[in-house]
Amino acid sequence: MKKLLLFFVLLTAIVGHSQQSPQPNISNQLYKDAPEWAKLMYSDNPNANTVDYLYRKYYETHAYVKSYHTQYYKRWRRAINPFLNNEGFYDHHKKLEAAQAARSLQNAQNAVLESGNWSVMGPFESYREGGTVLSGAQTNIYSISQCSAVPTVLYCGTESGEIYKTTNGGNTWTNASKTLVTTLAPQAVIANAGVRAIAVHPTNPDIVYAGSGSELFKTTNGGTSWSVVFDSNIPLFGYIENPAAIFINPSNPNIVLLAGKAGVHRTTDGGNSWVRVVVNETYDLKAQPGNPNILYAVRRNTATNTHQFLKSTDGGFVWLAQGTGWYNSTDPNRSVVGAKLAVSDANPNRIYAFLIGDSKAGDNGFIGVYRSDDAGVSWINTMGYDGAPYTATHPNLLNSDTSTNGFNQGFYNCAAMASNSDANQLLVGGIGMWRSDDGGQTFTCIYNYGCGSYNPMHVDMQEFQAFGNEYWATTDGGIFKSNDLFATQPEFKMNGVHGTDFWGFGSGWNRDLLVGGTFHNGVDVYSEGFPFGTFLDLGGGEPASGYVNPGTEQIYSTNIGSRFIPTTISGAVLNASLGIAPTESPWYAQSSEMEFHPSCYNYVYTGDDNQLFKSEDAGATFNAIYTAPANSTVLGIEISRTNTDTMYIVVRPNSGNSYLVKTTDAWATTNTITLPSGNGSLALISLDPENDQTIWLAYPRGSNGNKVFKSTDGGATWNNETSSELNGHNIQVITTIGGTNGGVYVATGMSVFYKNNAMSSWTLDNANLPTTIGANDLRPFYRDGKIRLASYGKGIWESPLFEAPSKPLAKIMVDKLSANCAGDVFYFDDYSMLNHTNATWAWTFENANIATSSLRNPQVTFNTTGTHLVTLTVTNDAGISSTDSITISVEALSNTNLEEDFEVAFIPDGWRQESTGNYAWTYENTVGGFGLSTNSMMVNNFVIAQQGTYCDIIAPLNMTNTNMSDATLTFDVAYAEYSAAYSDGLEVYVSTDCGVTWTSVYSKFGDTLATAPDTTTLFLPTAAQWRQESVDLSSYIGNENVQVKFRNVNGYGQALYVDNINLGSVLSVNEVTSEAISFYPNPVKSNEVVFVKSTKNEDIKFSLYNIQGKLIGTIFTQTNKAIPTQQWNLSAGVYLYNIRAEDKIKKGKLMVY
Repeated sequence: MKKLLLFFVLLTAIVGHSQQSPQPNISNQLYKDAPEWAKLMYSDNPNANTVDYLYRKYYETHAYVKSYHTQYYKRWRRAINPFLNNEGFYDHHKKLEAAQAARSLQNAQNAVLESGNWSVMGPFESYREGGTVLSGAQTNIYSISQCSAVPTVLYCGTESGEIYKTTNGGNTWTNASKTLVTTLAPQAVIANAGVRAIAVHPTNPDIVYAGSGSELFKTTNGGTSWSVVFDSNIPLFGYIENPAAIFINPSNPNIVLLAGKAGVHRTTDGGNSWVRVVVNETYDLKAQPGNPNILYAVRRNTATNTHQFLKSTDGGFVWLAQGTGWYNSTDPNRSVVGAKLAVSDANPNRIYAFLIGDSKAGDNGFIGVYRSDDAGVSWINTMGYDGAPYTATHPNLLNSDTSTNGFNQGFYNCAAMASNSDANQLLVGGIGMWRSDDGGQTFTCIYNYGCGSYNPMHVDMQEFQAFGNEYWATTDGGIFKSNDLFATQPEFKMNGVHGTDFWGFGSGWNRDLLVGGTFHNGVDVYSEGFPFGTFLDLGGGEPASGYVNPGTEQIYSTNIGSRFIPTTISGAVLNASLGIAPTESPWYAQSSEMEFHPSCYNYVYTGDDNQLFKSEDAGATFNAIYTAPANSTVLGIEISRTNTDTMYIVVRPNSGNSYLVKTTDAWATTNTITLPSGNGSLALISLDPENDQTIWLAYPRGSNGNKVFKSTDGGATWNNETSSELNGHNIQVITTIGGTNGGVYVATGMSVFYKNNAMSSWTLDNANLPTTIGANDLRPFYRDGKIRLASYGKGIWESPLFEAPSKPLAKIMVDKLSANCAGDVFYFDDYSMLNHTNATWAWTFENANIATSSLRNPQVTFNTTGTHLVTLTVTNDAGISSTDSITISVEALSNTNLEEDFEVAFIPDGWRQESTGNYAWTYENTVGGFGLSTNSMMVNNFVIAQQGTYCDIIAPLNMTNTNMSDATLTFDVAYAEYSAAYSDGLEVYVSTDCGVTWTSVYSKFGDTLATAPDTTTLFLPTAAQWRQESVDLSSYIGNENVQVKFRNVNGYGQALYVDNINLGSVLSVNEVTSEAISFYPNPVKSNEVVFVKSTKNEDIKFSLYNIQGKLIGTIFTQTNKAIPTQQWNLSAGVYLYNIRAEDKIKKGKLMVY
């Protein structure tokens, strides 16, 4: 049993009391200028749900700019997330429960009670696109230390609480903390408590001290096992508390000093007992080179609210304040945020102090660099004065730029070290890295947002350590080593560190393809064909997303759009288009998803705010198909594989409990499902692959005994499936497994469990996983019989499925379910739940160019119009088969004209988009042709820097109309160049063979295309800045399968607008429909019927849109029959309709009262 002695040294130079504030060290000015959501976050007992809501609302009306507040928000939410109750408040009881659950996991591991066989997949290394340059963006490393006697042995600590070890000087690293649990003390931060300080014994590389959360851990066997040797016992609610520095006396390694929030503590027996020798928060501690009895520290002086320099000459037992010329401020706006010290072997009496905070209003976080040349007796400010004003020669060394306009992250990013060969050389770090060669008088920017060319390198400095003439810097991206104090390109030393913190995750179906947005380090992607464990870093900030289309195999992530990933690490990454940013959050159960239709992989569903959207072009464009009440959010989406018209979504109100919305007719109608009682502000669902009425439900914040439920009747009734094994766990993922005996996984904030119909309780499935691991997502990879786990801060892991499926489940997927061109190619693929080892595929195709195929992914054309049956039988290695069928429709094209004014919906019915870039044509609702409307289509090349790429929008057309004497395509265009160096183009192509080949019929670029003078601000055309273009298409008369393509060629120039696309002398829609088709009554009373009247009975498609052009619903019926509107529950207002008959189209406005 360790002893903790609170020994207060009451000296006149050392005054103050222990701080127990939950707030971070934030300056007065920062707090005063903070938005309301941030002020609430900094309060004593903030409601996380309310902070989240205010945060989202704030950035709906304000441009997102990184700031101290946004960066702290991420870390704060990350720390408290596991301990929030249903109402969104921190619940200390949940922390105690989680600590007990962690003990149970540790006991199970010690008793070898786990199942499974998990192994880590990486990322072990990550490269920039091209595969030759390391990314510099892999894992956030907080701390690093070296064994003096064996300098090839180093240990590093990560943000997520892991420790890695190298025995070859950083060339490769292995995990040394799989069994380390930072959860056993009540005050410990359960999830991702970072290792803020680490120190290796000077002569024994197996003895290491590591500070994480409120605890100090020690290993005596190189990381095989760890024990707690110190608990600072500081309440941690709402605040990440970490030791700041650890010093092991090289003359007597049993003497260890620990600096942190609680002051400085000292042990003389290797951690068995401790004495507190300094009170008040202490930011750093260093020894004089060559004399471990002379120690320096900087702490907060609570009496004066300034930094205070302390010195000990007896090995750290007695400390006295020092410092003639030391920093002082009496300004009422002063604040203390942190400090770092640096010393040099080249001059043992030289000390640098990098002070952060505010000496006055306007300093924006930086006070100055102070230097002593007499071991701390006297000091000078090397830069002349404290803080602002900032100039090119007096920069803000903490900021993201050199002015007061940038941001910093306070003590979170603060580092300093001096050269051991030249004491005048100093390196300091905040957001960026700065170097001085003249003792701190002037500084040169080495790397920051606005300077530096090192590649790889990463902003956000964490720790600098000088080990002899080796200089190590840890950043949010990883570890960098230099032999010349970063005067030249450093080495990136991260091979084997797999602590990537995933905020989103997606995986392929038939191809081994992984993608995930990560905290700090962009979007990581892996493909089969890459070296194992090696990923590409595609950039993109910190998106909480990662999706893989099972058919096209393109990946999606909001900040980078969509990409096609090569099968070799050096191959080209190709751009594709993503037309929406789904609701996303780093925190479990608070994101929507991209769900792919089980039969058609180009149909994509996602939630954005309170609406459910659908894409029919693989995500290039989306239309809303369901709207939940205002002030709610559409989250989880499940589509039945057995009945694809049945879907479920989770809707989360801004207050109260979540509920489900279910449709059995593809959103023509819906009903609400009430969930069972419990802690249900957050909810996760997973649908049984074999039964559209069997659905699993998990409450992430559920109380013990109310965590997991199951319904076998579509949500009408629920059965509680919770067992005591889940006590203390937050359910973060739930995933059903097809072909098993009702198998289902749950992954929690600490581990993975499994259950099936034969089990009465949940079974732990964590063999070879870290003792605790927080799940971001869990996805089966049936092809190889594996389950994949993406974690918060511990990389990606895989294991054989707990229960190998006893049978395959066949499923056909295809790029489209219908076509208007008999020559169209249908791209089929297998979406079966099937292990591919020795599997076979047997396809049959009715009326196609091939009758059968044994390929997994055949390409087929159908010989005639009509419906055609396709079947697939898959057989697994055991000879067990499963069959699926699908009906494909090929219809004669009925569009005998082009008349598109973009007044109804975008994209127009039957049109499609393609792109070689990450963008597409979009709907513009502020300007229209010649000012006669406010609608058009446009591409905003002004903000798209993808020169040479293009995006197409394609319209089908049947030109066999006997009324057509000549065909002139006309359209309105508006464009202005940015400059001759940045200009774009518009091209029009025509195909008569279903898009296999294309002929250019129009092409204009730059000033030839321009309708207005050059402009360097976003171009918005006036009524006079439009031009009508005409193209003769008469040579195509008589062709049934014509496609017209409008292509925008990007040159990073200006916005391009197109409107009023018409095909010459084809009888206008108004002329035809005014005689042959009518629509009444209009206006119509809410919930009454309307009629489409025609001179003959014919099939029609009636579509209704809101005034913004978003689809409300579609009905297939016949003329002269009543069309009920009550299914849409229309409120009074103006709507848009589109009636498509066999050879006629009618559009207009519907008034509802």
